Amino acid sequence: MEGVAALPGRDALASLIAWWREAGVDTLVEDAPRDWLAPQQSRPLTGQMEPVASPSPATPASVSRPAAVQERSPLPSTLAELLAWMRDSADVPEARWGRTRILPSGDPQSGVMILTDMPEPGDAEAGRLLAGDVGDLFDKMLAAIGHSRETIWLAPIASIRSIGRVPDHAGERLIEIARHQIQLVAPKRLLIMGEVPNRALIGHDWQQRRGDYHRLNFGDVEVAAVPTFHPRMLHTRPAYKKAAWADLQLFVKAL
Repeated sequence: MEGVAALPGRDALASLIAWWREAGVDTLVEDAPRDWLAPQQSRPLTGQMEPVASPSPATPASVSRPAAVQERSPLPSTLAELLAWMRDSADVPEARWGRTRILPSGDPQSGVMILTDMPEPGDAEAGRLLAGDVGDLFDKMLAAIGHSRETIWLAPIASIRSIGRVPDHAGERLIEIARHQIQLVAPKRLLIMGEVPNRALIGHDWQQRRGDYHRLNFGDVEVAAVPTFHPRMLHTRPAYKKAAWADLQLFVKAL
């Protein structure tokens, strides 16, 4: 045993063999030699590898098949059906963001619609859109133009607050749904609050385009829209309240 233990290179050889076994190098998987440095498409398909079906003449091997595009389901044609779909459907873009959905509320026949982006933190627990301190400021803004939550139609673009960035395809679908809702409600005047809805409906330069009405078309419905800041921004940056007040005065004149 002492002689065997003293053989030069014994430990190194055993270690190498063990490494080969763990890496699978000691297992012969092909009968023909393989050029491991050759491009992938030129490697022979021999030995125990699974056979690969030949592509049809209409689909060359060098062209990958495009992923199937899932068609969007048509949106409901009435406001009541749209609200039920927004409340219950798993097809809404924000379905996986959470459980509690905050739907539009108020009077859709009032002729006055206010569009915002999404619920605030705590809205889901409160069971209504714009609760808490931001909601108190919003209620004061409504009172300043002679309205309350019961005399306007308040709608968020997303019924659930997102965590992190909204994917582009989800954002586009949410805007599509919001536009469809505006078409069904057909308000005479639309107050757009915040960065996201204003960028979607007015444009990226919406802040420079404040101070005037904007005629927006939603299918066969034309609406006079006024862009302004979101109450959450006014709550954290009171310096913008003066500009927001000017927007509200413009909105009152439109009414």
